[in-house]
Amino acid sequence: MDKSAHKSGSTTVIKKKKMSAIYDNWERLVAAVLKKEQLWQLFHDHSRSPSVLSEASDFSSSFDLGSPLHDLAFDFARLGSSSTYYRRAPSKLVLISDFSPAIDVEDVGLASAEVLGTGTFGSAYTAAMEDGVKIVVKRLKSVNISEPEFKRHMEIIGNVRHENMAALRAYYSSNDERLMMYDYYINGSVSALLHGQNGKTPALVNWDTRLTIAVGAARGIAEVHTQNGGKLVHGNIKSSNIFLNSQRYGCVSDLGLTSMISAKYMPTARCYAPEVETTQDATQASDVYSFGILLLELLTRKPPVPVPGGPQAVDLVKLVNSAKNKEMTTKVFDADLLKFPSIREHMINMLQIGISCVAKSPKKRPKMPEVVKMLEDLWAANTRNSVSLERKLVFVDNSILTFDLEDMLSSSAEVLGKGSFGSSYRAIFDNGNSIAVKRFKHVNVSFKEFRQHMDVIGRLRHENVAELRAYYFSRDEVLLVYDYQYQDNVSALLHGNKGSGRRPLDWETRLKIAMGAARGIAHIHRQDDGNLVHGNIKSSNIFLNRQQYGLVSDVGLAKVSSPIRRSAMLTPGYCAPEVKDTRNVSHASDVYSFGVVLLELVSGKPSEQKTDDGSVNSLVNWIQHVTEVFEVFDVELLRYHNKMESMWQLLQLAMDCVVNMPERRPKMPRVVKMLEDISGIVTGGQTSVGSRLEDIQPSIGSTLEDVLEDLLPRLTT
Repeated sequence: MDKSAHKSGSTTVIKKKKMSAIYDNWERLVAAVLKKEQLWQLFHDHSRSPSVLSEASDFSSSFDLGSPLHDLAFDFARLGSSSTYYRRAPSKLVLISDFSPAIDVEDVGLASAEVLGTGTFGSAYTAAMEDGVKIVVKRLKSVNISEPEFKRHMEIIGNVRHENMAALRAYYSSNDERLMMYDYYINGSVSALLHGQNGKTPALVNWDTRLTIAVGAARGIAEVHTQNGGKLVHGNIKSSNIFLNSQRYGCVSDLGLTSMISAKYMPTARCYAPEVETTQDATQASDVYSFGILLLELLTRKPPVPVPGGPQAVDLVKLVNSAKNKEMTTKVFDADLLKFPSIREHMINMLQIGISCVAKSPKKRPKMPEVVKMLEDLWAANTRNSVSLERKLVFVDNSILTFDLEDMLSSSAEVLGKGSFGSSYRAIFDNGNSIAVKRFKHVNVSFKEFRQHMDVIGRLRHENVAELRAYYFSRDEVLLVYDYQYQDNVSALLHGNKGSGRRPLDWETRLKIAMGAARGIAHIHRQDDGNLVHGNIKSSNIFLNRQQYGLVSDVGLAKVSSPIRRSAMLTPGYCAPEVKDTRNVSHASDVYSFGVVLLELVSGKPSEQKTDDGSVNSLVNWIQHVTEVFEVFDVELLRYHNKMESMWQLLQLAMDCVVNMPERRPKMPRVVKMLEDISGIVTGGQTSVGSRLEDIQPSIGSTLEDVLEDLLPRLTT
């Protein structure tokens, strides 16, 4: 036999064996998911309380949902007459297309399944592979069509291929069991994004994200309406069935189930057209109505259906119809969106599109291609607006516009200092008011991503966090504007003027600095659903507020900066051992950096100091190797004999914060509690302790425009 032919034959055999193995493993997956469903139903059958949707979460704590699938695989025949799943015909699993990312044969057998919940058309599960890859399995209930008809319908759904549609990847069919399998969307559903999930605080969702969701979902639904000779209907459009793909566009799931399952819609669900009472009444016009409800939900951030553990359902059509004129429409919008006047006109335009979609008469509703066109026009206008904003000073949150870019650049200026993320300046206006301007270098994100992050930073409102007031973004320059802090930073107060006129920081003031800064950092760590990191905590970024408590500045710049290597950092003594560059910053590394600040307050020494041989030694290393423990304490503190116990306690807390293992460091709320115990300060208050040192002012002969190296001509071109 020819060698090439033999090789080709061997390859064919291998492929057949691999496909057979894939099929066998999928059969095991299906069996395991059905076993999960059986356990869930048996659990609820024997429960004293009736099974409801919210009990899906209770089930997770009653059974081990992390068990490998092969542990739960079972023989249908063994279930006997006591099970609702006996006497099954041989299973028929059909693979339609590959999952993305691809799933290895070996991974499937090691997968674990988890109940997501139940809906109008059945139960949903995730199956997680050992390497973290997940798929979604939906078990349909009460399918009222024959198996051949079911297969024909699966072929129709399987042929829908669009980037804004959740593709059907496989289905399983037997006499009494129907399952559908999809990709898992890690970014979650629009409902969870807008309203939270399982009691979690909803995420910050900016205007660009909401418009992107609307455009993507509209495109997906319009594609559905072109299928099957222009007769295909979705029938169940709602925010919990819209997911975010990797580009944050809306991606529609649960396609075409209404034609297979006969059911009544819940009377409390106000996402369906008034003419639709059962799934059999769904039409393309009712799809348009449901999409209009989605637009209203994106604008108002109010749910049309009850959210378990979240807000109550709202009749969105009634809500928007109560706004009789343009001025009153602003009352229905999400308050987070109203903070940005530049997008208000676009919000009203989307509202008008939504209102046209929810017209009571189906004939008066636009077709989905028309909706797509209107939204894409709105998207283009929004993009043009975003580009124009790149040439303006953008004021965040509720900051009041009292100056513009030209005012800022023509003001008198002085250099305040240089840090890892850029240089800082004081801009002094003709009326004597001052602001702090940071010239941010190494920005490594688009304007859209930068603006999203600035929205998060701009929402920070805490007495111990310096507030971002405005920003400017272009390809050449990025400027951040803050209130000017008239009191020195902690680094200057500790390590600055050492002359005869120096007024040292007393112990009470040092405790208040630590207390305030800790509260500020703890607040930062709670933002953005617990994902916000400061990333650059050091004594020069901590100031004293009017009550002499620590005030943290320069929040969150590491996330939007190009990675800065440890060797390139100006103050590496604050970096946790695991931080090789600014991409590695975390809550735990923030705790380490704060621990170094505490060591500065206790010792009076900077984070790094040169040794006699010219090398650099970190403060942490020096303290760990000091021979006489009392040498650790700042000589300026030794006069407070009655405070030695609290000094020891603060030193111990600092050492707990700077341990090498990140998981052994305390969390910031715990640090705050320990500082309250040490200082006796539970709530902030006015105090006269700690008068500020007079600034040594540099010359103010130049303007900020001069200092920024002829910045204005580039900004205005």
